[in-house]
Parts: sequence; structure tokens; C-alpha cells
Amino acid sequence: MRIVVILFALALLGCDGCRNSKDNTLAHQPTQEDLIAHNKAMHLEETQMVHDFIKDKKWPMTETGTGLNYWIYENGTGAKAELEMFASISYTVSNFEGVEIYKSEPANPGMFKVGMDNVESGLHEVILLMKVGDKAKVVLPSHLAFGLTGDSSKIPHSTPLVYDIQLIDLQ
Repeated sequence: MRIVVILFALALLGCDGCRNSKDNTLAHQPTQEDLIAHNKAMHLEETQMVHDFIKDKKWPMTETGTGLNYWIYENGTGAKAELEMFASISYTVSNFEGVEIYKSEPANPGMFKVGMDNVESGLHEVILLMKVGDKAKVVLPSHLAFGLTGDSSKIPHSTPLVYDIQLIDLQ
């Protein structure tokens, strides 16, 4: 009988320990405020990294309200881009280490409908600041490039990118 009582007491204590363990696990789950604070910290860290990169390169960039940084280093003489125009661009995409990730081919430039097509939102923004013939260096923070997920191929998650773009034509 004593053994049954001891086993019963141990079972109760053991279950209580499990319940406390679960409660402790739940207590350590991040709250919405924790996630927001973490995202803000990551954003500030990336913003500082972008600013340091630009400073190291000594590029005279302009920053927009979205965090896009651009420098038109060669001025064209053509028309200014507008929403819903088709933009034809030549481009090179690289990371902050200078590794080329993507590059357009001269015979096959990139083409997209400004403000409409599924390309990086930072490209839509910078093209609207350009004229045909302009060449620009552009630094896209990750939220204007491929975001938290990357491109599932060559660009890792949360990666800011450097674009060297020429606006070839508008239609």
C-alpha cells in the first residue's frame, strides 16, 4: 500500500513539474512587442551597415524616405520615366563584398512595367528618378530588394544589394 501511495505522490509531483515546464516554455514565447523590437533592431543594424558601406565607397548618394540610396553618376538626355511605362535596363547586381550575383546581357536587357511588374520595389522607385541614358549606382536595403526570404537561388535572406543600372529605353 505504501508503494502505491508513493508512486501516486511521485506521479502527481511529476505531472506538476511537467505543467510548470510547459508554463515556463510559454512564458519564454516572444510577444508581439518582442518581435517588433527585434525587427526594429535588425532594421537599424542593416541601415547602419548600408550607411557604412556607402561611406567606405565615398559615393555621393541621395537617400529617399524608403531607405533607397542612389547616385546618378552619368546623366542621360532622354525622357523621364513615369508609371506604367516599360523600362528597358542594363544592370549588374552585387552584394556588399563585390560579388556579382546577376547581370543583364547586352542583347537581352531587363524589361519591366514601372510600378506594375513583379520586380524589386526599389527598382520601381529608382527608375522613376531616372531619364533615358542615366547610369546610377543604387543600394537597395533588403526590404526593397528580396526581403526576408531572399530569392531562393543566389541571394540570401535579408541581404542589401548594390545595383549598377542604366536606363536604356522607355516605351
